[in-house]
Amino acid sequence: MHTGVNGEVLKIENLSFSYEKKDQVLKDINLTAYSGESIGVIGANGIGKTTLMKLLVGLNTDFEGVLEVAGHPMNQKNIAHIREHIGYVFQDSDSQLFLSTIEDDVAFGPRNYGLSEEEVEKRVEEALAKVHITELRHKQTYKLSGGEKKLASIATILSMKPDIIIMDEPSIALDPRNRRNLIGILNEIDSLKIITSHDLDFILDTCERCVLLDEGRIIADGRSEKILMDKELLEAHGLELPLSAGCRYKQNIDNVQG
Repeated sequence: MHTGVNGEVLKIENLSFSYEKKDQVLKDINLTAYSGESIGVIGANGIGKTTLMKLLVGLNTDFEGVLEVAGHPMNQKNIAHIREHIGYVFQDSDSQLFLSTIEDDVAFGPRNYGLSEEEVEKRVEEALAKVHITELRHKQTYKLSGGEKKLASIATILSMKPDIIIMDEPSIALDPRNRRNLIGILNEIDSLKIITSHDLDFILDTCERCVLLDEGRIIADGRSEKILMDKELLEAHGLELPLSAGCRYKQNIDNVQG
C-alpha cells in the first residue's frame, strides 16, 4: 500500500476538464480520499461521473489542476506506474474477461508484470478467495452467469493488489441474491473503493462517504446516510431517495404528523 500524508491515496485540487475548450465537463473539483475509504459518486446522467473516473485511470491527462494517485502526479510519464496502483472494474464484465477460464484471467495481470509463477499462484488463490469463487477457478468464462462474471472481474483487479479500486455501476443487471453477495464482498475489501452507481440503495449499503456531482461540480461531499436521506437535495439534482431511505423518510413524516 502506497499512501501519502495520513494515509492519503488520492488528491484532487481545483481540477477542471474540457473535451472542447468551450464545453467544461468538470469544474474546480476538490477531493481527498484515504486508504480504506469507500466513496460513492452519484449524480444524474451526463454530469461528469464517467469522465472523472477516466481521468483517475489516466485515459486523459489533458486537465487543469492537481491529480495525484498514491503520491504520484498524473501525467504521461507516470501513467504506467500509476496504473499499478489503481484498478478499474468495467460496467460490462465481458470487457474485462477475455481468456478461456477465470484462472487465466485472474493470473493475467500479475503474470504480465513479470511476477514469479509462485507469486502469481498465490495472488490468484487470494483474489478468488476474497470474492468467494475459488470453486469456479477452472470454469470456462463463457459458461459463467452474470453474477459470476462480475465477481471474476473484481478478482482480476484484486490480483494486482491495487491501492484504489474504481467500479462503474457494479450492481447493474445483477439479481437480488448476487447483488447482496456483491455488497458483502465489497464491504470486506480494504482498498480505497470509488463506486459510481444510479443504485442509491447499493451506495448506501457499501459506501460510508458519498459525493454528489451535478453540472461538473461537487455539490455535496459527506456521510452517505446524510446525503442520501436529504430528499430536497437529491430531487434538486435529478435524483430520488433510495428505496430504503424513502421508507424511513415516510416513517419520519408519519411520526411527525401523528
